[in-house]
Parts: sequence; structure tokens; C-alpha cells
Amino acid sequence: MILKVLGTAAAEGWPALFCECEACRKARKSGGKEIRRRASYQLGNTIHIDWGPDSYNSMITFGLDYSGLGHLLVTHAHPDHWMPIELSWRRPGFSQLPEESLLNIYGNAKVEQRLLAELDGPPEEYAMSFSQIEAFAELDLGDATAVALPSMHAPDQQAFIFLLEVGARRVLIGHDTGWFADEVWEYLASRRLSYVLLDCTYGTNDLREGHMGGAAVIETARRLEELGALAKDCRLIATHFSHNCLKMHDELAEYFAPHDIEVAYDGMEVEV
Repeated sequence: MILKVLGTAAAEGWPALFCECEACRKARKSGGKEIRRRASYQLGNTIHIDWGPDSYNSMITFGLDYSGLGHLLVTHAHPDHWMPIELSWRRPGFSQLPEESLLNIYGNAKVEQRLLAELDGPPEEYAMSFSQIEAFAELDLGDATAVALPSMHAPDQQAFIFLLEVGARRVLIGHDTGWFADEVWEYLASRRLSYVLLDCTYGTNDLREGHMGGAAVIETARRLEELGALAKDCRLIATHFSHNCLKMHDELAEYFAPHDIEVAYDGMEVEV
């Protein structure tokens, strides 16, 4: 099963909408890996993580077919990760869905509030359901399972990161979090992770509250290894970058290379 990284930017995107900083100017000129949409992922054809303002663009750019989606995990209710108005087009008259289509949405209380505020009727009218999730709860996603782990982000709500399990492989989707809480370290110990994607909003700057920078990413990877949480062939990947870090893709790759950490880019695929 393929995990496709659809977006690797922080809230403003990269280049940011109205910005003329050096990093945004370079991104507009260079294109390619320097163009970063807001963070989201798709696992196979049925599982999606976060639904922000670039979902339509991702569908067109990467040739996705959302009609078969069955499960949508939402980390938290910030608009760069949760844009529920786009789901209103599932309603009859706007879309013809497969006969037995049902999109199961999972998130916190604020995710549910924003969803209901955007819809003109109950989720059932849109062939959707909503389940409020709790920390460390296991979710059955059909082709995979997911465990919601508490994130150190958005103190006004319970944000999550997700541990996905597909067969014998485990993938940690770890954007939008600062340094992990003690109970998360304890849970991840000896989990034998195959892929770890970590928040690097601050680029090479050493920050770790709400988001992380490069030093915290490196230290997180080191501690996971010490805890026995990494499989022998684990791939470590930094993602979720702000243009304010002022480091382009090649510069970030050079910074992380000595630590065997890859730098994500939009359209990156890993086989789970």
C-alpha cells in the first residue's frame, strides 16, 4: 500500500499567498520540490489524513480519486488541516457517489463543531459519519488500524498525531506537535516503527513548543532509537515546513543528511 505525501507546508503554504520573502521568491522561480501545499496524506485509496484548503489541488495534481475514500483522520481543527466546507459537495446534486459510499470522519470535539457548522443538514445526508476520538484509542480503518496519540499543539483543543499500522508495518504521522508528552514516549517504546514523519516547521532553528525545528527532530529520532521504537530499516522523514525557516529543500536535505533523515516533498511516496 502506498502512502502519498500530498502537502508538506505549514499554514501559509510555500510560497505563501502574499509573501515576498527570499524563500517564497525562490520557490516561485524554482517550482518542483520548493512548492509545498498544506499538510495532508493519502494511504491507499480509502484512507486520508487531514483535509485542508489544498485537497482539490492535490486531487488534480496527483491524479487522486476521492470517490472511494472511506476514512478521514483529522489531527485538529486549525483551518490548514481542516476545511470541512469542501466535504459539503458530497451532497446529492453536487456529486454522484458510489451507491454504498460512507466517509467515516474521526477527530476531536472542535473538528466535529466545525463540520456541523459547515453542513446544511446532518452528516448522513452527505454519506458521512463522525466519530469523536480519544487519546490512545484504536480505530479500525479496514485496510489499516490507527491509534490517536496526544499532540503537544493547539492547547485550546486536544490535537492528535496518528500511528498507522498496515500489516507488520507501522507509520507515525507526526506533524503539528512539539516535543512529545511522556505518555507518548512510553507508548511508542518498542513499537518498531517502519516510517516516522516528524514536524519540522521551524526548519533548522532549535525550537520545540507547539512545533519542532531541526535539532528537536534529530533528538526525537535519537530518542526513538534508544527506546527501541525503530525497526531496522526505519525511514525517518522531516515534514511540515514554514517558509519562515528560509531554508530550501536542498539546504534542508544537506542539514539532515548526516543523521539519515530524509526531507519530505509534495508527491513523495513510500510503500507501506
